[in-house]
Amino acid sequence: MKKYKFQFLAILLLLVGCDGFLDEKPSKSLVVPQTLAELQGLLDNTNFLMNDSPALVFNGTDDFWTTDQGFQSFNSIPNQSSYIWEEEIFDTPQASDWLIPYRQVFYANVVLEEAKEMNQVNDSEHEERDELIGRALFMRAKAFFDLAGQFAPVYREESASGLLGVVIRTKPKITDKQGRTTLQETYDQILGDLNEAVGLLPETVVISTRPTQAAGQALLARVYLSMSDYKMANQWAKASLESGAELLDFNEVMPSGNFSFAPFNKETLYYSVLNGQLFHYSNLTFVDQELFDSYDSLDLRKELYYRKPNESAMGYVFRGSFSGDYALFSGLSTGEMYLILAETEIRLGRIKEGLAYLNQLMEKRYQLGEFQPWEDLDQTEALKLVLKERRKELAFRGLRWNDLRRLNLEPALAKTLTRTVNEVEYSLPPNSPRYVFPIPEDELQLNGLEPNIR
Repeated sequence: MKKYKFQFLAILLLLVGCDGFLDEKPSKSLVVPQTLAELQGLLDNTNFLMNDSPALVFNGTDDFWTTDQGFQSFNSIPNQSSYIWEEEIFDTPQASDWLIPYRQVFYANVVLEEAKEMNQVNDSEHEERDELIGRALFMRAKAFFDLAGQFAPVYREESASGLLGVVIRTKPKITDKQGRTTLQETYDQILGDLNEAVGLLPETVVISTRPTQAAGQALLARVYLSMSDYKMANQWAKASLESGAELLDFNEVMPSGNFSFAPFNKETLYYSVLNGQLFHYSNLTFVDQELFDSYDSLDLRKELYYRKPNESAMGYVFRGSFSGDYALFSGLSTGEMYLILAETEIRLGRIKEGLAYLNQLMEKRYQLGEFQPWEDLDQTEALKLVLKERRKELAFRGLRWNDLRRLNLEPALAKTLTRTVNEVEYSLPPNSPRYVFPIPEDELQLNGLEPNIR
């Protein structure tokens, strides 16, 4: 029975891909899960991209560059357009960066509605049901957060109630057209889902494609940091580490072939990857030279993250994904939590404590016995240092776009991005409207959504 239900779900996904997702109105009645195991299967099924993150925002960052020939080899117009920050990104009425998160939202909503209606579960199943609800809430929140980071403006408390966010769907039956919420309502939904999820998620899981309580806390820390709420980001990052999360000692990492890290390593709090990005492993696409040069010669990340593909190559390619292969890891890690704690402690005026977190991380990244701890820095120096290390540690994870958006709000940290392709120079100034992606045409025409002005 389960086999046929999942076959039908696969057909449903094909139907969803034919027109705008919100217009297609997938119906919960088409999916008839009968047990908690079947509901768990909906969230576990990677064929439905439940552990994928939108990828085009990575293209617009300063993590990498490519040659003119490499640019021509990009596997889609959206990849090229997002790389040079064009006004129009999508060459079709649909966009996978929009469709994938809303598919995740739909299946999370199916699970939430069905699980909450299962009142006849026995005592031994109550905990399983609660954990399943927590997981669905986590995945829905992450999908909304991914959408907000790409299709809505950067969060600012003073203006969030007057800006457009994304479409918030909390039911699997889509029977009417629904407009975009405000940015404040979008983030209220994300935070509400995550706060509820943290109380339901388990402390441990069999594999990190499923979130734990620590993962829920880590995602809350990431969300609050993007909102520039340093007090709350600090609180949740600390809570996440209290679970006993460990750092990898990079002195113990042995690269294998073209890749350095094993998937699901002990530093992975939650596993997800950027969807469908492979061109960055081309021998014509390289890490940004300024970023590469910023690694000290004693910093193990320089070798574990990058390699030169051949002697004539113009630069170094990335090899350091926590996926263990070509897919770019976009999940949550212990290292990210240490960096959030370091930054927020410093921003909150606790410079010594912030540097202590940063030093703990760096001891695991430098050659054994070679790292000299940082101390006696003023707040400006310490913040500059931790942001530099954040960029180095979290390169190629899809996080740089949101970092640029939030840091551009501070004049001292703002940065203009530039690229040259076929002798034409392109630039993206701080706080440009092009930091917000266009809403796909299908959603504008079929669902009447308000466009983003770029």
